[in-house]
Amino acid sequence: MPSKWHEKKEREARQQFERALQNSADSTIKEDIVSDIAMGGGEEELFEKKLSKKEKKAQAKARREAKKKAKGKKGGDEEDEEDQVKASEKAAELLQAAKAAATSESLPGTGEDDGIDHDGAEKLAEAGTICTFARSKKGVDARSRDINVQNFLMQHMGSVLLDESEIVLNHGNRYGLVGANGCGKSTFLRALGARAVPIPRSIDIFFLSEEVEASDTITALEAVMSVDEERLELEKQAEQLDHILSELAQETEADEESGKSPEEQQEEVMEVLNQVYERLDALDASTAEVRATTILKGLGFTHEMQQKKTKDFSGGWRMRVSLARALFIQPVCLLLDEPTNHLDMEAVIWLENYLSTWDRILLLVSHSQDFLNNVCTHMIDFTSRKKLVYYDGNYDQYVKTKAEKEENQMKQYKWEQEQIKSMKEYIARFGHGTAKNAKQAQSKEKVLAKMIRAGLTEKPEEEKQINFKFTDPGHLPPPVLSFRDVSFGYPNCEPLYTDVNFGVDLDSRVALVGPNGAGKTTLVKLMAGELVPTLGDIRPHGHLKLGRFTQHFVDVLDLELSPLEFFEKIYPNDPRED
Repeated sequence: MPSKWHEKKEREARQQFERALQNSADSTIKEDIVSDIAMGGGEEELFEKKLSKKEKKAQAKARREAKKKAKGKKGGDEEDEEDQVKASEKAAELLQAAKAAATSESLPGTGEDDGIDHDGAEKLAEAGTICTFARSKKGVDARSRDINVQNFLMQHMGSVLLDESEIVLNHGNRYGLVGANGCGKSTFLRALGARAVPIPRSIDIFFLSEEVEASDTITALEAVMSVDEERLELEKQAEQLDHILSELAQETEADEESGKSPEEQQEEVMEVLNQVYERLDALDASTAEVRATTILKGLGFTHEMQQKKTKDFSGGWRMRVSLARALFIQPVCLLLDEPTNHLDMEAVIWLENYLSTWDRILLLVSHSQDFLNNVCTHMIDFTSRKKLVYYDGNYDQYVKTKAEKEENQMKQYKWEQEQIKSMKEYIARFGHGTAKNAKQAQSKEKVLAKMIRAGLTEKPEEEKQINFKFTDPGHLPPPVLSFRDVSFGYPNCEPLYTDVNFGVDLDSRVALVGPNGAGKTTLVKLMAGELVPTLGDIRPHGHLKLGRFTQHFVDVLDLELSPLEFFEKIYPNDPRED
């Protein structure tokens, strides 16, 4: 009587026979298998050794060739076999590249999955900025959409700007970074832009730090469109991933190294491929030029200006081109430092509306309360205690919440100080008295020590208020400055003004608004006497003293002097104490 073990082996032999019939299209092979089993060959297979991985691959290859023959494909000679081997090796290499892309190991900047661009961090350190942080044993999740860094410390030129703080930037939130001038806001943005902290590889960052290069061959529109290099690389990667999928569709055995089945490998590749297609959709070539034109127009570029070479623009306009590039490529994390500088009112309003719908990560620095209110969903306070404190809501909500928080903190601080004072007085008074009083004093001493160990509330720091005081200029009869039939135009250009008449006196508070290029700065220069009108008269009062603050500080400052030395140079007769 056959044993259960023999029955099991016979059942496996029958199943193997049926699979052989299904996978083989060659009738001769079928006859050989039937004949072999009929002659007892099947019994030999019962005791056959387990196939090695190479033998399994050889069988899989034979089955693929049989399928090709069944479909009428030619092959089987030595050259075709060599081509098949080469194709398999190439598919394996592409599969490894896909796996590397899925784990973000193929991205530039570092060979390890710590989320840091070590080259960028070194350049930042050479500039004097050093960042340290707590490292996770698990590393950084390459597919995460959020930035989370613990125990972050940032030093610049030896000064600690942030100490044991936390960086939390969640996908879909728009953050406004506020703090005193010189506290380190721009340095913090540069550190993030350089990827000097652990940032998931799936998050691409754009830090608007400098104007686009002045070129005599590239127009403003072309400078924005040049970001299409990324699209070409993505299309190449998509083609490679498609090839890997086609190769995996013919595989039947698990991968030797990972042990994953072909289905599992296909899922990995499909996930990476979907990410590539999503990015390609965001950089759709069919709408790229339209989007670039729309962005430039919103930032104040006319159709004619979009066709001008970048070298023909001033620094402010080239910075606008850089801003347009940042908005065009739509990075996952966009860092903007004073984006409204050099923008006129219309461009600021357009930028507000554009950024208010930003659905990724936005971190910006701005001194405009209206801009922060209309754009931001969260606020980050860069405090004098070298911490980053996070608030929900826009700027107005941040001011209200912070005031309430500091009020409650002050109440808690005063209560704790009163309790400490009362307990210390009791301990000092009755600590060496009767046994009963001494015992109570010891109890209060323990309570005091417990409060100190738990941590006492810090006293809120009041922000320093800056008050501007202008000396009384005395009385001057109006008008102190008058324009009479003034006309002005630059040589070989259309006139900016014709027959302008107006006057200002000591009570005047005038806001001069208008689009860029309308001549606002030129009018101020005419009022200051830096330019002479082509027609008409500009008559200032004989005792009028006029001060002018320019939008470009490099026009008036000597960058080699300290602030005190600069004032001594301008006012040599005033004592240093004043």
